[in-house]
Amino acid sequence: MKLYTNRLMLVTLDLDLIQAAARQDTGAIEALGYTTNGEWPGPDFLEAIPYFRERLISNNGTRGFDSWIMVEQDTGDIVGGIGFLGDPDEDGRIEIGFATNDSRRRKGYCFEAAQALLAWALQHEDVQLIRARCGHDNAASRNVLLKLGFQLDTQDEELLYWKYPLTQRSEVPR
Repeated sequence: MKLYTNRLMLVTLDLDLIQAAARQDTGAIEALGYTTNGEWPGPDFLEAIPYFRERLISNNGTRGFDSWIMVEQDTGDIVGGIGFLGDPDEDGRIEIGFATNDSRRRKGYCFEAAQALLAWALQHEDVQLIRARCGHDNAASRNVLLKLGFQLDTQDEELLYWKYPLTQRSEVPR
């Protein structure tokens, strides 16, 4: 599955890319048509690989409510990752997360990718609530979430918890 923005192509992960990422095999990643300077996959994604691999296997492929890569269209470089932590639950809740490679930060990639992924998710009537979370000290993620229209819901000692008002279902920022 692919989505396009002005500068990015968002691509859902498949088992081949997950296996190459798990091995941190730059050659295998390049054989799949992407380039990476070694920053992707990052530590958080590496930790989540078993979860995303199991989701792909149990769903017999992607449904889109899992992990995507952000690929710069002009270069084919993987500049980060974005996605959801699973299909909508019984109450229609999903959670979005994103990360940009260190060398690609402050270029608007997360905002651009999240706009596209929010618009995609909001086309699914079973989605009733979109959540996100970030650390108190993560000003970059906080700024992206605010710019997207997320509202702070709750917080604890470690994290801020956000929700996206579905009144914006037809008003996703462009």
